[in-house]
Amino acid sequence: MCLSNVFYIDSDGQQQEVMRDVAQMEAHNNGFLLIGLLGEQKFVQGEVKSIDFVDKHSVVLGINIDKA
Repeated sequence: MCLSNVFYIDSDGQQQEVMRDVAQMEAHNNGFLLIGLLGEQKFVQGEVKSIDFVDKHSVVLGINIDKA
């Protein structure tokens, strides 16, 4: 089973972790609902900058996000 980690790019251009072991990611209006393997949820606003399905199993969101 491959789960992903979600990061955002902060104002300094550095990647900051939003959530680990994300099993599902759903688009909602201006953001994404992240759902973990055990059902935990987090909503983040922003846009997808990159997705790596092979090596890092990660999603990177743009700098204009507000963590909720």
